[in-house]
Amino acid sequence: MRGKKRTTEEQHELFEAMERYLEMGFSMKKACELSDIPYSTYRDILASNERVRAKTRALQNLVNVQARQNIINSISKGNINDSKWWLERMDQMEHCTDPGIGGHTESSTSIAEVLVEDLFKETSKS
Repeated sequence: MRGKKRTTEEQHELFEAMERYLEMGFSMKKACELSDIPYSTYRDILASNERVRAKTRALQNLVNVQARQNIINSISKGNINDSKWWLERMDQMEHCTDPGIGGHTESSTSIAEVLVEDLFKETSKS
């Protein structure tokens, strides 16, 4: 179908085929492979459809958000091992010199701040 624009309905069908793989945190390339959809086809749809692009990013991040929430819930319940792990991880992020990994990037700092704020909100409710 190279050169022919897909209808919105066709784009939606392709997205639905990939949705569960994206929810599991797979890359777009791997989700396309598992769904038997050419990567270039999906990439073209993303380039022209902001809603699909945003939904794809959200689904890919869903598993990470859920994992972080599980850790926060465990810490809120008083799990000492998870609390120690969290503190060590945050300490590593603060002292890392690689701007793409450590606490020196705006995104990693804001993620840590949001998670800590959520933790305090949850514990203050209890």
